[in-house]
Amino acid sequence: MKTYWDFNEKERAKLTEDEVTALLDVELMTKGVKKIVSPILKVIQEVVLPKETWFEVAGIFFKDAETAQKFLALEPKITNYDYACGYDYQYARKIDQRIEQKQLYNQQDLLNLATILKQNKQAKEENEKLISDYDKNIKEQNSVLDEVWSDYWECKNRACELQKIIDTKAEYLKMTNNDQDLAISFLKKIYSEADIKEAFED
Repeated sequence: MKTYWDFNEKERAKLTEDEVTALLDVELMTKGVKKIVSPILKVIQEVVLPKETWFEVAGIFFKDAETAQKFLALEPKITNYDYACGYDYQYARKIDQRIEQKQLYNQQDLLNLATILKQNKQAKEENEKLISDYDKNIKEQNSVLDEVWSDYWECKNRACELQKIIDTKAEYLKMTNNDQDLAISFLKKIYSEADIKEAFED
């Protein structure tokens, strides 16, 4: 069994993308990371329910704004207490005077579709867990795969740089009538000795 990292840099640069892809499963295996596939999510049944308009005053709902106004005109109060004084010392305070219009479902409609709504709720919760687990596992998988691909493209780019050195030397040889020493001397003016040596290593 040969892994991606068993190849040297020049060998890795010569690999095709398909050849690298073929080595990824081995890489995941050696790193102890599961190969992740997209989860199959539970079906959420489509539910269309109408909403009713209600008018809210301090958590109490009325069918129309006029009734809500009449309720406020009664100056209703609720119990309250000062935290610093303690719960035993309660008093009556005015309720919030705002009237807010809200859209709410009809209770009977919800009861009629209770089975489907419960199934949808359960399916949604299971889907959220599947997606959460997938996101966590895919990060582990991508960490391994990204390391391989990042190195691969670095090797490919380095191979291109070294090939430029080889091509440049070939041009210089033509211009210097195949004088190796003279061609190399000019080559050293634009490339380091280490890069030149690496370019012509087997």
